[in-house]
Amino acid sequence: MFRFKNGYFSKVDCPKVTRNEKCNLLGCIFKHPQDKELTLRKRPTDSQDDNIVHKKADIKSDKTPESEPEKENDIKFLIPKQISHILISRAQRIHNVKLLVELYRSTSATPNKQALQKEYDIITNSRSIETYQNSVDKLLGKESGSKLPFHDPKHILPKAIVGSGAPAMLPERRKFIELMVESIKKSDPSCKTPISKAIDEEFKIAVESSSSTYKQHIKRKLYELQHPEKAKNNATLGIVIKDDIYWKYLNEVVIPVKKLAQFGYIMEIPKPLDEVKDERICRRCKNDFKLSEVTNKVQCHYHPGKFYKVSKNLRRYDCCGGESMDDTCTVGEHHVFYWDNPEEMNHAIPFKKTKDFLAVKNSASFKCLGVDCEMGFTSMGFELLRITAIDFFSGEEVLDLLVKPKGQVLDLNTKWSGIARIEESAMDFNALIELLGEIMDQQTILIGHGLENDMNTMRLIHDRIIDTAVLYPPHKATPTFRYSLKQLSFEYLGRTIQSGEHDSGEDALSAIDIVKHFLRKSIEQDIRNQ
Repeated sequence: MFRFKNGYFSKVDCPKVTRNEKCNLLGCIFKHPQDKELTLRKRPTDSQDDNIVHKKADIKSDKTPESEPEKENDIKFLIPKQISHILISRAQRIHNVKLLVELYRSTSATPNKQALQKEYDIITNSRSIETYQNSVDKLLGKESGSKLPFHDPKHILPKAIVGSGAPAMLPERRKFIELMVESIKKSDPSCKTPISKAIDEEFKIAVESSSSTYKQHIKRKLYELQHPEKAKNNATLGIVIKDDIYWKYLNEVVIPVKKLAQFGYIMEIPKPLDEVKDERICRRCKNDFKLSEVTNKVQCHYHPGKFYKVSKNLRRYDCCGGESMDDTCTVGEHHVFYWDNPEEMNHAIPFKKTKDFLAVKNSASFKCLGVDCEMGFTSMGFELLRITAIDFFSGEEVLDLLVKPKGQVLDLNTKWSGIARIEESAMDFNALIELLGEIMDQQTILIGHGLENDMNTMRLIHDRIIDTAVLYPPHKATPTFRYSLKQLSFEYLGRTIQSGEHDSGEDALSAIDIVKHFLRKSIEQDIRNQ
């Protein structure tokens, strides 16, 4: 995009920025608040161009590049520092950190870093959970309590979330608030301020959610508003299912190591190899190629979709309706591959047992995490590109990070991964594995769907696994047949997922909710039998 010489649009805010989106357009003609040069520097006229060419070396600004302060980068994850003097859940601390981030977002260039440091300062100076939470609430201005206005506003306007923190666009947020208002009016006709209440409820969710978890949290809240009697008691007989009860039942459904191995989990460090074979078959077009030439550009003709049965004698690809590899619809620039066996995978990137680098038990670790990863093709096989982890008990997002792969990227697999690019500043693979040691220990239970793919891609061997593809529907899954997460979510949660690109946050949360659905049924049955 080219700028006009007379400066048109240079003082008009960029439409992307006004919608709380990030503008990645090089040389955007609009104004960007974070880019001071964009508003202060003027484009030279054509008559000045020649002079600039000859005098470029002589031009000196008041601030030389050496004197300009280096821009400080904000951290990308919100994991509070470990403490030992108070027994408090990391989920509660992350919740508070997220609220503090919003407090500092408009005044600090590094709101995440400032919020984490402030939260750590508060908790180190507190001697109990109560004093800690009171200090946080006071800082957030909550000491006077939150009171709804006596009169409802005439128009629905979501509360502003400064910067890029909004998990959804304003029209989408307004739409959900409207649904909340309708639900509140039906379930609580005596409420005099349904609009104000709905706006406040939506804001709490928006502040604490990411773009991947926002919709699911909103849907949960809508269900609670529409069915207050069920929301009040998660189990029958008026008994609320507390975290310790969930924890007891979670331990009972952890899958035995032997069964995990039958379903494709690698449970022992593979034997070392001296080298791997050079001859490969492309995962997509099925043609032969050499591993040593995998980064060479070629024309790889393939179907990105699945081959499905239309009738008894007819099969088609769901991407374009093609019937064979003779009429492919997509052309890639590289051949791609999977490693043939665990030994080759271990040769490329070694496996690690979590027992070898995680603490046996750590009070600051999360007890149960829903995990989902997105992967893409590189010169080193099928590598990790993104990981999302969600706390089972609170539904809080613990991690959502892009990961820089070890090999050269061949195909980000965007149609399925939802990842269009990996920034150079993304966390590298080894740093991610170290970070996992901050949020989990050997007792942490990991939940996911088809989680063997995620664990194998992370090269982790962990024996505390709950896999919804293995367990549900009960007694139906086999090593060669499993229900999809999409099927399970629709059947047991009444939820439609994966309607477009896969979203690791959506998938992790769905796996958690499926496990809760079946645990709740078991708990209710045990209560009835008492």
